[in-house]
Amino acid sequence: MILNELKYIAKDLTSVPKDLIHRFARVPGVRAMVRYERCNGCSACVRKSFCRFGAISIEERKAVVDQNRCRGCGRCTHLCIKNAFSLELHQPAAVKKFLRAIDNSVSEIMR
Repeated sequence: MILNELKYIAKDLTSVPKDLIHRFARVPGVRAMVRYERCNGCSACVRKSFCRFGAISIEERKAVVDQNRCRGCGRCTHLCIKNAFSLELHQPAAVKKFLRAIDNSVSEIMR
């Protein structure tokens, strides 16, 4: 059932204009985080536009990621010379449900 839902979502995405996808699409379960111990507040991330979506700002001499704007692309993680950004990964609820269903099916077969 969940697999069918994912197929419908993927099918619908093909009809969406690419500019909307780039502006609003978000990588599910991925968000950028700042490693505050590595951030020296140089503000290169803001000046050089590491984030194409404007999710990075400087507050109290440290980088901050606005999670509402972050799309999870990971661009900031490889542009910062201090390696102050990292990605936090969480499985989306749909994936968790699908994996649980597979696990339950395998468990029943193994009994």
